[in-house]
Amino acid sequence: MTYPYTRYLAAKRSVDDRALNRRVLDDLCRLLPAGAPRVLEIGAGLGTMVARLLDWGVLSAGEYTLLDVDRQLLRDSRAWLGGWAAEQGRPVELLPDGLLLGELRVRMVEAELGAHLAGADGEPADVLISNAFLDLVEVPVVLPGLLRLLVPGGLYWFTVNFDGDTVFQPDDPRDDHVLGAYHATMDERVRFGRPAGESRTGRHLFGHLAAASAPVLSSGSSDWVVHAGPDGGYPDDEAHFVDCILQTVEEAVADRVPPADLAGWVAARRRQLADGDLVYIAHQLDVLGRSPDRGRRG
Repeated sequence: MTYPYTRYLAAKRSVDDRALNRRVLDDLCRLLPAGAPRVLEIGAGLGTMVARLLDWGVLSAGEYTLLDVDRQLLRDSRAWLGGWAAEQGRPVELLPDGLLLGELRVRMVEAELGAHLAGADGEPADVLISNAFLDLVEVPVVLPGLLRLLVPGGLYWFTVNFDGDTVFQPDDPRDDHVLGAYHATMDERVRFGRPAGESRTGRHLFGHLAAASAPVLSSGSSDWVVHAGPDGGYPDDEAHFVDCILQTVEEAVADRVPPADLAGWVAARRRQLADGDLVYIAHQLDVLGRSPDRGRRG
């Protein structure tokens, strides 16, 4: 994997596997329409959610659309999913716009979310998924458009929504300054000329969804928790995942924290990571609900 973000998302897969709230997932399984649902995932990245839902028996047939703005990532997704299916012994057929995994057709669509919402005119989805994505957009602005992507009463499953707490252990005297500045960058972030997320997205989703006549039916925590095992090693490629988080923090606060303090904090955290002593925790929430029944295209 030569594209750094591809490796990061692949390394994140096992972290998300542990984090996803299983009670909320059980409720999703209970409410899923029978047969072959149409699923749309926004900010879909590498497509690891497709693999997960197939592997866990949540989906087996239907159409699954991966929407992402990153062209290279979508190319890598097609290759990654094909390789994953081959390793699993699952039937796979490459298609011009994606691939066929058994009875599940996976489509890759390159689009920036705002542009997609402005021009969306295709068949509405039965299920809308976002994973670790809604904290990167201005939820109150995009939410009405997102819900219009669903059939009336369609399901939304919004997972791993950051909710204001980043923890590294052991404690460091510079933590409050560095991590406080990091959270502030989330609240001030701009992408594609628009505000892009906030540091307390998870808790605010309840109010935003209620205001959009799509109240939460099921919810639960989905914290990322990464630590080394008894042998001092981190599972799978999770040490790389944590190192990427450290790099993200460092780049985000470079103009907000005195250089010597930031360099010392990052160096200490990377030593701890190399020694298997660093613990990383991020507090997040999963929510599940239905789109409004009224005022919808059908």
